[in-house]
Amino acid sequence: MNHFDKCRKSTLVRECTVQKIIGQSFRLTLCLALFLLGSLSLFSQQSALLEQKISIKTGRISKAKALAELGRNANCTFSYANDLIQSEALVQLDYKNTALKTILKKLLGVGPDLLQVQGNTIHIKAVKPARVKAKVLVKKDSASLSGNFDLNPVVITGQYRPQALNKSIYRVEVIGKAQIRNMAVSNVAELLKQQLNIEIENQSGMGRSKIRVLGLNSQYTKILMDNIPIAGDENMGSDVDLSTISLDDVERVEIIKGAMGVEYGANSVAGVINIITKKNSEQKTDLSLEIQEESIRNEYNLQTSDKAKGRHIQRISASHNLTGQLSFGGSVSRDQFNGYWGSYTGAGISKEITEKRGYEWSPKTSWNGNVYLSYTRKNFSAFYKFNYFSSDLTNYGHFANGFLLKDEQIYVNASVNNDYHNERYNHHLNLRGDFWKDAYYSLDASYQKNGLEHRRQAINLQDNSVIDKANGIPGSEKLQATDWQKYYQSAGFYAKGTFLKPILHKKLDFNAGFEMDHTKGNQGYTNFFNDVSLSSPIENTLFTGSGYTSFEWNVSPKVMIRPGFRFNYSNKLKMRTNQSVTTRYRLNEQNDVRLIIGTSTRFPNYEELYSWFVNSIHDYRGNPNLKPEYGKSAEFQWSFKKKLPGAIHLETNLSSMFQHITDRIVNTVYRVEGENTLTGRNTYANENKYYGLLNQVDLNLVSDQFHFSLGASLHGYKGNDGASVDAYKKFLWNTQINAQLSYVLPAGIRTALFFRHVGRQPLYEIVSTGRGSDLQPTGFITILNKTDAYQNLDFSLAKSFLNKKVDLRLGVKNLFDVTDIKYKSVNKPDNIYYTLRTLRLYYGRSYFLRLSYKI
Repeated sequence: MNHFDKCRKSTLVRECTVQKIIGQSFRLTLCLALFLLGSLSLFSQQSALLEQKISIKTGRISKAKALAELGRNANCTFSYANDLIQSEALVQLDYKNTALKTILKKLLGVGPDLLQVQGNTIHIKAVKPARVKAKVLVKKDSASLSGNFDLNPVVITGQYRPQALNKSIYRVEVIGKAQIRNMAVSNVAELLKQQLNIEIENQSGMGRSKIRVLGLNSQYTKILMDNIPIAGDENMGSDVDLSTISLDDVERVEIIKGAMGVEYGANSVAGVINIITKKNSEQKTDLSLEIQEESIRNEYNLQTSDKAKGRHIQRISASHNLTGQLSFGGSVSRDQFNGYWGSYTGAGISKEITEKRGYEWSPKTSWNGNVYLSYTRKNFSAFYKFNYFSSDLTNYGHFANGFLLKDEQIYVNASVNNDYHNERYNHHLNLRGDFWKDAYYSLDASYQKNGLEHRRQAINLQDNSVIDKANGIPGSEKLQATDWQKYYQSAGFYAKGTFLKPILHKKLDFNAGFEMDHTKGNQGYTNFFNDVSLSSPIENTLFTGSGYTSFEWNVSPKVMIRPGFRFNYSNKLKMRTNQSVTTRYRLNEQNDVRLIIGTSTRFPNYEELYSWFVNSIHDYRGNPNLKPEYGKSAEFQWSFKKKLPGAIHLETNLSSMFQHITDRIVNTVYRVEGENTLTGRNTYANENKYYGLLNQVDLNLVSDQFHFSLGASLHGYKGNDGASVDAYKKFLWNTQINAQLSYVLPAGIRTALFFRHVGRQPLYEIVSTGRGSDLQPTGFITILNKTDAYQNLDFSLAKSFLNKKVDLRLGVKNLFDVTDIKYKSVNKPDNIYYTLRTLRLYYGRSYFLRLSYKI
């Protein structure tokens, strides 16, 4: 029996003063404005990458091979739509000391206005002649659509260098900028809700959102931003609140599922999610303003204070190319979520006893700011970014009743507020370049801090004033009013270095690197049992370091093999090594197969290691002798690409993955000889195992006018967060389907539709039938629980005006009005009682309108 209670039902966020909010946003906005105005007088220059002089001579080859040879000669990578190289005619390169942009103009017919440089990658935009005058408007928008839904974008996750998706040794799922824009979402948690086998676990009282991938909780997936881990609750990269990651300057999101321990270290058992942000300006100067108004189910108004309803988002972003080599930019956004009232009455004054105070989903105000500086030249690039996020949420207690003010000896109608303040900032510096006979290096350094604080206050509902702490808390004799206390805290320095050296030209590349993470974590006042705090904040510093190496061997033009190895070190934990072998076999121009075998570990969290609350009655303690969990995965993938009549491109992917995790950490309870605590000893041990099996198929169709994708998966598993493989009689299975359609109608009206079906989700609950004097279970019963299936559908329409400077989008989210999904017992005996889980998915159907203006 586990007596820990994480207090997930009580939540709240710090009340920031108006002056503080205005001050923070004003300072950041002022800095951006001054930085922008001070640079407007400077003249633009051509990118050094495009201006560099190239000498190259080849035989007669295809355009695709010509671009590949040109990229190797110029130390860059090209990203382009397949239509650009469809011609079967052969070409010959014979240039001496000629500018790269000139060669591209002669080879492809594209001028500098169709070339966009990002680091060492050159994006080539397709140019298509208009057919007839009546269709010009449609063609302009459809060309934009085709470029944004490229089936072969450049990816960086799991790669030695940025390269086209079809050359990646891993199968990377990419959520591009077009999809982000079409979904009209503001944070990563909302963006991922349409992905197969990714669940977002919302904590509506605290306003937090954690991820679950392939049935594994947020501690098994590593969240990265620009290839480095994001500070989570207690460490770097895992257990991250995705609602705190804004999409203000996000270009795309890359997802790889399966163990990625060699490439990304610990806590990547289920995979990695890499959030790629903007690093330069598309034009000489970019300035955009955006406002989004959204209902919360059927609730919306433009009022303020405790009468406000709906969601109101404002965003401003700016970027500027100082020269062809140096650019900078930034953004500021505010997300005012006024809570979902539902059957409750809000946070106003109340003189009556009630059980309906507060909200079903707590109101939350979030601020996000970014500033970046980017420098690029032929063989070197540098990038610095600073990100700041702050949010404030109040969880208003539902119960209000008479409460004695001890200092005044009068009764008032009172309730409880729980306030939560979340703050995170991140400094990130990246240096990369070429040196010494085609060798390549990349260095990253980051300092991050993430913290959640909590405050509990008694509130006099006669005037919504705060009651003095000495009076206690309404409804509890044990809980006390508090000042701000640490809840979850982490702060740390992270560094990563990669060195890549070709050993045999076009045959063998050697990659080696290091990674280090020095993080100070604090669990804070997070554990409670019967209104009693089980621990004081316990602070510990965890240092981990690793060295890794891999080889990428092109055995033949068709076969590529990459074996890898990582050695891990820690000052606190027993570490394990990681190994991987990845193979890609190109059957022909249309077919690829991949076999990916990888391993990763999952570090114990601070509760599992260091929690401590021991007295004559209670014995709750962590186990510092825990070892990391160990996960393995093996995946087979097949992909097929073909150009269909009508300039339609088809891509299909079929994959099957098996997962195996050992030494899973679980809570254990037992009696210690000579100790007579009422609860027995509650601690943690490496005891459980987990099996997972995933089969998935994906289909994509892209043309100039539409993009359609369809995916389906069958996921099976034995084991869950609290139960091992042995407790499962068989694999339990869940089916999921998703679909996406974007289409350009006449007059340039753009439509977008997103659909997801999640079948019934089964789960075994292992319930004890009793305990003996030693507190060991006398027996167990396995009870099958299932949810109902549900579907989610989002739809929107968009239209651009004034030469695409103004864009208007309106739509509906969660058209089927899904809210909570509950587990229901299938075979529960009448004499067995336990709490069934509830999945808090959405607050219901909502409508939105977004207006953006771009200079």
